[in-house]
Amino acid sequence: MIDAITYVFPQNNLADNFCMQLQALLSELPNATRGLDGSLVLTASAPKNALPVTIFKQERGIAFPYIQIGDSDELHLQAGSLTINPKDMAANTVPAEPLPKAKKHDTLGSYYEVQTPGMTLYRLPIHELCKRLTGHVVRIDHTGLNLPSAGLPKESWQTYIDTLARHCNMYRYPSGEDWPFILPATKDEFNTDITAFPVGREPKCELVYDTYSPVPTIQIDIETDLLRKEVERLFPEPYGVSFPGLADYFRTVYIEHGWRGLSIRFDIRFKTNDSGNDWSTGKWLVQDGGRITVAGKKGAGQAEETLKEHTLTPPTAMLSKQPGRLE
Repeated sequence: MIDAITYVFPQNNLADNFCMQLQALLSELPNATRGLDGSLVLTASAPKNALPVTIFKQERGIAFPYIQIGDSDELHLQAGSLTINPKDMAANTVPAEPLPKAKKHDTLGSYYEVQTPGMTLYRLPIHELCKRLTGHVVRIDHTGLNLPSAGLPKESWQTYIDTLARHCNMYRYPSGEDWPFILPATKDEFNTDITAFPVGREPKCELVYDTYSPVPTIQIDIETDLLRKEVERLFPEPYGVSFPGLADYFRTVYIEHGWRGLSIRFDIRFKTNDSGNDWSTGKWLVQDGGRITVAGKKGAGQAEETLKEHTLTPPTAMLSKQPGRLE
């Protein structure tokens, strides 16, 4: 059973001290603790002893972020420039020079205009995001990885998801997209299945088979105590964006960080009074999506996996994944 999902960042001044500032922002949360190595650990507040936890940490001697999911070598995957469970840290290098960029200013602070071949992107420094959100983050719903389909054949993706699902409680997205979620679970729930839905089973972790962006994306989905108009004021265009059909639920900001070949994205949810809804507790994923098990086999307390048609139309608030920006 996977005990932790760890996001590891270089311990240097690249990317405006990204990890240190992210840790400071999320350390406000009641389910956040500090590890002896300086890491920030986010633990599900319910049920007790649910795994995996989510960790953000820095590491000396690396040049590019990587992800560690548990400790099994069979969970190794190379997704563009991003490595999951690296086998050879000597291969951890910056793949290319940063893209050309120009520093801009508005009444709130600074942002960057980044030039890519045939496209202009707008990104916010991490210190600007943290400055505007400090004191307003109430929970982290999920983290996630968007893995580009370019270079990752669908069969390889499915094999990886099946392998990962043997190590955790992973559930299909009910409307059929390739957006499976890992939910923190107890050992008993891992051996059987999740049947209780308390508030606090978070952070979830999402994997996305991304057919839009050519580079991997680390996503961090947070909920705030700010109304929509307040979030839109703090994160105006061009660096604050709303995806079609989702403007009532969250605003998205991409971060300028200097690691070319990687996108980092924050989805900033607006204030809600419905903390116990079926999305937050994981009930919708468990009951309408269903647990992913090894194809052709049965897990304890689980139905045999089939690829059935879903006629349920998911609530708009749950359709939180849209095409990423190119890099």
